[in-house]
Amino acid sequence: MLACEYITITLKDFLFNAGICGFIKVLQLEGFDLEEQETGNTIQVPVSLLKNFHHDYIKALLNTFQNETLYQSLINQYEQFARTKLEDISSEKYENFIRKLCDKLESASYKSGYHIISAKGDTFDVLSLVKVLKKEKNITKSLNISSDLIQYMKKHCETLCMKDIIYTKILLFWQGIAFLNSSNSKKDIKECYYKDFVKSTLEYLENKKKGSMQCIQCGNPINTTIGRSMSWLNDVGIDITRKRSHYWNFNPDTYICPICALVYSCVPLGFSIFGSEAIFINNNESIHELIAVKNIFEQGGEKYTTLNQPYYEVLYTFIDDATQQQTREIQNIQIIRRIPYGSDSWKYAFNTLSKPLLEILHACRYNFKHLLKWSFKDKDTYINVYQEVADNFLSGKNQYALVHTILQKVFTENLKAPYVKDILAIQRRRMRRFYSEEGGSAAMYISQKEFETAYNEGKKIREQYAGTITEVKDRNTKVNESFRSFVYPLLLSLKTKDKAKFNDTMFRFYVGRSESIPKILIDMQQSDEKFQMLGYTFVAGLYGESLDLKKNAENTINEEVK
Repeated sequence: MLACEYITITLKDFLFNAGICGFIKVLQLEGFDLEEQETGNTIQVPVSLLKNFHHDYIKALLNTFQNETLYQSLINQYEQFARTKLEDISSEKYENFIRKLCDKLESASYKSGYHIISAKGDTFDVLSLVKVLKKEKNITKSLNISSDLIQYMKKHCETLCMKDIIYTKILLFWQGIAFLNSSNSKKDIKECYYKDFVKSTLEYLENKKKGSMQCIQCGNPINTTIGRSMSWLNDVGIDITRKRSHYWNFNPDTYICPICALVYSCVPLGFSIFGSEAIFINNNESIHELIAVKNIFEQGGEKYTTLNQPYYEVLYTFIDDATQQQTREIQNIQIIRRIPYGSDSWKYAFNTLSKPLLEILHACRYNFKHLLKWSFKDKDTYINVYQEVADNFLSGKNQYALVHTILQKVFTENLKAPYVKDILAIQRRRMRRFYSEEGGSAAMYISQKEFETAYNEGKKIREQYAGTITEVKDRNTKVNESFRSFVYPLLLSLKTKDKAKFNDTMFRFYVGRSESIPKILIDMQQSDEKFQMLGYTFVAGLYGESLDLKKNAENTINEEVK
């Protein structure tokens, strides 16, 4: 008989909170009612719901990730070929499919899966049939063989698809235990999980809690036999058996109880995984808010699950949707990412979107949208402008290095850059808000009027030059070429903050036109911030191409952030 009927789970650190989200997702398959059992930052979980937790855990993983696996992709590809007339099948695409199918079926993870399946009584010889398939040149016979293999895969989805999920999703967060213990690779996946997580939890709850130590997460009494180190959690725990010197008097005390370990095992279900990256938004105000934010991703469908979609595009689309749905008041949001680091490893990356930052982000939403599909090649690297701008925005870096590179390529390589003004508009808004809040001087403040004036001064010069070129064909290219000797020293002086060099270049240019230097180009030298912002804006105007916005959108963009 169980010693207690309910267990209490409370919000803690970001990883545990992600585990709670995944934990609830599993429990809901057993009918868990969050509205009834949630009280702010805690939930009360009936212990009776844990008895089938291993079954629901596997089901939740399949429900969440199956459509993103190579397993499912191969099934979908086969079914597409099966519906297509033989004469319409592309031999190149079909050969590529057969190659991927055979590679997957001969992979080490699937071979270990066959041992699990054969132990249950299905001794179908997959590998022998794969060898036959690789040699078969007749497409009709090949499709028939493929059909047998695909049916086998479907029949044993719980094992084979789970192998994909284990090594592409779960391994991002934990390893070395249950089905990710190398000695368990040929054992039943569900049973391995049950033994290491569910059974240990139930046994802990059945017995009177005792021990001289406390779980570092929940404070439950434990001992070294009951407790578990956190070394199985990637990039979080210390291996107690190998690194005892990390602890006072060589006595490890960072143990967690089986209940908390069970919650941590659900972390992969708490993160939203997009391709090779995973995202968790840690709104720890309450469990309800945490789940509400998670559900926005879940309900976003294809909008948030495009595997090649940049992280920032997903994030900003989500934030915009969250604002429109009014799921919560705008507040500080902690964004945790699990991102690739090197060739075969990952790390956690953290960003905090403060309330002021969110407000600026919302005000600049149209500017960001203009940048969505813009990329260019710089040497051997493709620069995703949207992602670069967003990264600078979140990390507090200015945009000038990026703008400098773009404008330099505009006038030397005729790069198409119609939205460079949007990048500078984002920078101006961020400068205005934070300089005013952080006690910056008045010289740092840059108004919308100053911004537009500087841009228009450059644009006016371009239009005058363009008017002197009678041929319409390649007019923009010719104007850019004529400006190179003028723009290059301007960009160099802006990069080095050399106001004297900038003044000299402007003086010679305007004297040559028998004109005085515009007031805005003199006033902008009050500070380095104004110098760079308005200087780059002037040069952007010299390029002169910008998006022709709709009137309502323009009005929204020009609203000042208070």
